[in-house]
Amino acid sequence: MPKTRLAIIGAGISGLTLAHKLQEQFNVTLFEKANRPGGRVTSKVIGGVDFDYGAQFFTAKTSAFQSFVGDMQAEGVVGIWNGHFIEFDHTDICSERDWDESYPHYVGTPNMSAIGNWLAEPLTVHYETPVTELKKTTSGWQLLQDDIELGEYDWVVLTMPPPQVSQLLAVEHAFQSTLSKITMQACFALRVALKNEQDIGFNAALVRNHDISWISKNSSKPERSTMPSIVVHATNAWADAHLNEDLQHVENHMLKCLADITQITADDIAHSDVKRWVYANAPKQTGNPFLVDKKDQIAVCGDGFIKGRIESAYASANKLAQFLSASVTTN
Repeated sequence: MPKTRLAIIGAGISGLTLAHKLQEQFNVTLFEKANRPGGRVTSKVIGGVDFDYGAQFFTAKTSAFQSFVGDMQAEGVVGIWNGHFIEFDHTDICSERDWDESYPHYVGTPNMSAIGNWLAEPLTVHYETPVTELKKTTSGWQLLQDDIELGEYDWVVLTMPPPQVSQLLAVEHAFQSTLSKITMQACFALRVALKNEQDIGFNAALVRNHDISWISKNSSKPERSTMPSIVVHATNAWADAHLNEDLQHVENHMLKCLADITQITADDIAHSDVKRWVYANAPKQTGNPFLVDKKDQIAVCGDGFIKGRIESAYASANKLAQFLSASVTTN
């Protein structure tokens, strides 16, 4: 008997996890609009300098995710970042501590993109292939990219941020009510390459009561290039309020915020730019970790159904994988 054909739209952590969990039981194909996997778990090398400009690190609280991370760690895909961590209240230090292996803070090695690359390697992924339309047929789902047919599948799972899922589904679809209640938050990521090594007093910092929420010395993470680099995240609230502003204005403001805390000035900077994340984070949710319509054989999963964390992306996909595996087995 041929395997059930499963199309997964989105090759972020949820889509890749789902594919990994079901690849033996299903005939799985992923479609990704970007030119690389990983979604918000990503990196870029600019002028020889490493920047993790999406997710900065992750922890593993549940045994299932710890096992998943352990597999990646054994393959050298993730390492532990034992950084010096400070919490700021505006510009005042309110606490500091050293991270250690008693509660690991994981990062991809040699950068965050390594995670998505490793997960995607054994899978069938079509990059730069945005799915623009879903058509229900008598024998399954027809996927299209504009007028180009991408194939017909028995099951479809959408793993993009909920607002993008909502745009792809029919307005009367039963999922729309739940999707409309999940409000994704934006973020700006400032990437700064320094001319010379700077002692800013920490490797990672959480900032409260400011327009920025996070500063990391990206070059302090394991296996990064030695060229000094800083990544700064705006608060979700500030990013939401300034989402459509000119990026140069955003960059200038975030550089001023960085100088407030670190004393880094324009004379210290070799290069800087800003990345806009429209769908960067999701507040904690209390509903189901995924949506599924068994009759029409369509489902949705992702961190947006739990909380904006890498472990949440894994957990949502893992729960859906268990459901789909059991569903196909009982059919």
